[in-house]
Amino acid sequence: MCLTGQYKEHGIKGLHGFCSEYSVSDINFLVPVPAELSDVAVLLEPTSVAGKGVFQSFKIQERMIWKPQRALVLGTGPVGLLTVLLLRIRGLDVTAVATRPKDSLKARIVEKIGGTYVNANDQSITSLGKFDLILEETGVATLAAEAQGLLNNNGVLCLLGIYQPKLATQDIGHSYDDIVLGNKITFGSVNANKRYFVSGIQDFKTIQQRFPGILKSLFTKMVGPSDFSKAYSPTKDDIKSVISF
Repeated sequence: MCLTGQYKEHGIKGLHGFCSEYSVSDINFLVPVPAELSDVAVLLEPTSVAGKGVFQSFKIQERMIWKPQRALVLGTGPVGLLTVLLLRIRGLDVTAVATRPKDSLKARIVEKIGGTYVNANDQSITSLGKFDLILEETGVATLAAEAQGLLNNNGVLCLLGIYQPKLATQDIGHSYDDIVLGNKITFGSVNANKRYFVSGIQDFKTIQQRFPGILKSLFTKMVGPSDFSKAYSPTKDDIKSVISF
């Protein structure tokens, strides 16, 4: 959200990451991790991205009386599954869409926490009805355009993907009319600041209570530094690979 773009961020822009023997940080930007969450705290970074998208969606809707019931999450990578978890603990009926079979690990995790999983290869998202909140996390531009038409009146579409340029084929005028007449919002969100790491810890505590062991189940591969290349060789059932120092 920097107005000038002249910022630095470890591992993202202008500064190296933390995969080194020693690193130094300003203590004001560090978030203490409770001992009981130490084994899943590596998930706080992707959770901060999901948490910011969810928080900003609700913040925008303070402009009106808004009582969302149905949510759609497009994509079930680590951020997508964590988004489903954040929405479930907030009481929403959540549908998650991806391209894995219905007996895949991702599908089973979604179902285990009370969500509905849809394989996009078997069922089009346009058949799923309308939603109050949609978070698009695939980075597929055509899917994001389709999602816009699935919003209920006063609905919110949060874009969390990075999209490649693509020629638009949909009726832009009809889409804009839908946004105006339906009082709908589409906005983008990327990355997160300290507040979302802090809130993520509180959300983790709630998730651990309601869905014991679910966070740990997102770890599908854990390797040491000498085997780092294995972490970057995903299989079809991989969700989150961790390099353990």
